[in-house]
Parts: sequence; C-alpha cells; structure tokens
Amino acid sequence: MRRENAIESLYEREYDTLCRAAYRTLGDWEAAQDLVQDTFLLALLKQDELPGHPAPGGWLTQTLRNLIRNERRALAVRNALPLDDAGVLPAAETEQGLRDTLPTGLSEQERELLTLRFEQQWSYRELGEHLGVSEGACRIKLFRTVEKCRKLL
Repeated sequence: MRRENAIESLYEREYDTLCRAAYRTLGDWEAAQDLVQDTFLLALLKQDELPGHPAPGGWLTQTLRNLIRNERRALAVRNALPLDDAGVLPAAETEQGLRDTLPTGLSEQERELLTLRFEQQWSYRELGEHLGVSEGACRIKLFRTVEKCRKLL
C-alpha cells in the first residue's frame, strides 16, 4: 500500500473519532477540527515512519493530545497576559525557531504561514483574516504548503 493511501485510510478511519475526542476535551467544535487537521498534517510529515508504526491510531491520538495540551497552554498565556504588559515582554531566547529549520525552497509567504500556524498556534480563522482569504482557502493553502515542505525535506 502506498504511503499516501495509508494516510488516507487512517484519515477516513480515525477522523470522526479524533474530532469527537477533541471536542469533548475542548468544548469547541471548530478548535477540535483545527487540531485534528493539524494532527493529520503532522502525520503527512511523518508518513515515511507512520505506516510501520505498531499503532498508527494511537500515534494520532497521542499527537492530538499533545496539540490540545499546547493549545491550552497558549490560550492560558494569552488570557493571563494583560495588554498593558504586552510591551515589556522579555526578549525571546536565542534558540532556533521553526522558520530557521524550514527548507530553502519555500516562499516567504509559505514560511510565514507555517510559522504562524505551528509556532504561534494561530487558528485557521486568524490565518485567513491575515491572508485575506476564507478559512477553507487557508486550510487548503496550509495543506499544500505542508505537502511542499514535506517534499523538499
């Protein structure tokens, strides 16, 4: 079975279950779908390893849990930081960010899109507004960008 077919099969088999699990945890259907979509985007990036995994469904579930945990942390930070203090944040650590690790064949807009989604945890709605496109168009653009990134890697 080709790797792409394995991911498609996993998607068809696991998508609804993962969405329901994420919704039970988050209480927000749109956020649940966003995080499940991110889970499958990460699966695409790992598609060389995932079909050989002993429990690909478990890998997806654990990845989703990690993304939910990250989303909750980011939300807690956003909610806890008063806007008055936003200008006095300490300088960022000098560790290598996502942008620095992306392949050179990506355009600046593609680099920005990946950085905002995966490093800054922007929602598809926020990205769509930033890019001036619909949320659906943003999802497609991100999917294609991740696929391009995977091929370049």
